[in-house]
This record gives sequence, C-alpha cells and structure tokens, in this order.
Amino acid sequence: MRLFSILDAVGEGFHDSLRQCLDNSPAYKFEANNRLVMTLLVRNEADVIEGNLRFHLDHGVDFIVATDNGSSDGTTEILEEYAKKGVVHLLHQPSRIFQQQAWVNHMGQLACNKFAADLIFHADADELWYPASGSLKRELSSRDRVDVLSAPVRNMMLFDKGGEERFPADVGYEINRPIIKPVRKVMEEVAQRSFFLYRYPNKVIYKTRRGYIDVVQGNHDIVPSHDYREFVKQNAYDIEILHFPVRGYEQFLQKIINNGEGLENLDLFIGSNTVNAWHVKRWYNLYKQEKLAEEYQRLLNLEAYIDKGILVPLSQQRKQLLKYFDAQIMGLS
Repeated sequence: MRLFSILDAVGEGFHDSLRQCLDNSPAYKFEANNRLVMTLLVRNEADVIEGNLRFHLDHGVDFIVATDNGSSDGTTEILEEYAKKGVVHLLHQPSRIFQQQAWVNHMGQLACNKFAADLIFHADADELWYPASGSLKRELSSRDRVDVLSAPVRNMMLFDKGGEERFPADVGYEINRPIIKPVRKVMEEVAQRSFFLYRYPNKVIYKTRRGYIDVVQGNHDIVPSHDYREFVKQNAYDIEILHFPVRGYEQFLQKIINNGEGLENLDLFIGSNTVNAWHVKRWYNLYKQEKLAEEYQRLLNLEAYIDKGILVPLSQQRKQLLKYFDAQIMGLS
C-alpha cells in the first residue's frame, strides 16, 4: 500500500497525533527562526488571490514573491495592496510566451538571495497548502536531515449545476482516492472520463541551506543535478495541497485561453516538452474546435464515482477553509 493510502486510511486520529508530536518536537522551538517564503505566478485570479494570500500568511508564510503575468481583472491591484503592507514583493511579467519554469525559478532566486528564505515553496493562486499541524514550517523544521518534502495534491470540485456553478459556494467534492495511472494512459482516457479524477503529481517545499534549488516545470520536483543524490527527499504527511482547478465555466474558459495561448507561443518560439502541461494544450485545442463547453461538463460529471470511493462530499473542515475565499465573511469590500 502506498504511503498516502495508508495515511488516508488512518484518518483524523493520525493528524491529531501528528499535531501533538510536532508541537512537542524540539523543532517547534526554533521554527520561528526559519523564514518561509512562498512564490506565486498569477494572471487574472481576482476571485481567489486575496484568500490565497490571507490563508498562507495565516499558516506560517513570512513573505511572498509574486509575479503578475499581465492581469486585467483586479488581481494586480490586490497584490499591490499587500506589497504596500510589506508582505509581498511584486514583479510584473506581461509576456505572452508562458515561461513558467524560468519565471518561477527567478522568483525562487530572489526569495533565497534577497529575501533570506530558509524554506521555499512555489504555489498557484488556486491552491491552499494546508498543514494539519497549523504551520507550513513545522514539518520540514522537525526533520533536520530532510531537504525536500513532497506534498500530495487534492482536487476540490464543484457540484454540477448545468453551467450555473459558483465559487466558493458550490465546492462540494474532494477527489479523495484519485486514479493512479501512467501519463500516457491518462492521455488516452480523458476523452471519456474527467481529468480531475486522476492523481496529480506531488509538489515540493524545501530548504535553502545549500543555496537555491531550481524546480522543474510545474513545481513538482527539484531539478536533478550533479549533487542531486545528496538531497534527502521524503513524502510530506503534515502538508497537503488543496487545489480548486475549476471555479465556473467563464473562469475555466478564460484560463484555458490565457494559458493555452502562452503555451502555444512557448512551443512556437522556444520549444517545450510535449508532455508538459499536456492537459492545458488539449483543452486549448478543444476551445479552438468549439468543444470546450462539452469538455467542461465532462469534467464535472463526477457523482458516479462516489460509490467507488474516488470522490467524497466535502468535509466540514474543508468547508471552513472556503471562508478564506468568501469576501463577505472575511469583511472584504
């Protein structure tokens, strides 16, 4: 049985024991001395960006380096407000050639060399890096000999309301036990079954005690190097990444247009691995064929998988986290 399957089977009792263990760990005492910096690469994420910033600053992040890729929906202005508060360093990158890996690693270099990061992770605006212990610093601080933690991604999905879905009110499911298959097999099956039912690759949070470490496209791992074997990497059991990939049809449509164009330009002018972001490229092709609305309905066609244990209704704990995205509850204008 895989590690994450074991942890899922143990359930809430395990997380309670973990929290107590980490609270009593010697690492908890010097956790505050470790500076955790998050990076964000965003474009037109006004519906989630403030919730993202608030959540991570509430859960151990000390500072954020953000790159705005030419937003036009108010995202830039929200980031500017947090920059004025001294918790965000904002970069502007309006290029329509989507060089995600280069931009992310540039932010990481700044986080390490200019903003004194001891710990770094690279997030997306539609993610909440959730620590069961309450602090994103705690687990990595407690493992003195570990350099990199690999955290699982959990897809949080909307109820299907025939195109009238609203975020965050209609977030109702979690992909609890995703289907695990090789990428090539997933590529063959997604025309018949929702892509979001499959397991996403993990993402990494890591230490900078040997200087900054580059990450691969998508932030799923550190870049292998000549001294790669010297880095100790383990699975995270305190941290999981809650991912909100679909927040309504219009949001999904605009995201695919924006990212699809950027990736197409990258292929044309620079070249890229065909497997990298293949699902976005597929969706962009469906958009050009005027078939994206049909694909969107397939993505939300999930109820049949509840009985199979792949999908579960959102827990009360998860629902509480959605308050970070609710402007009225958070007292935002």
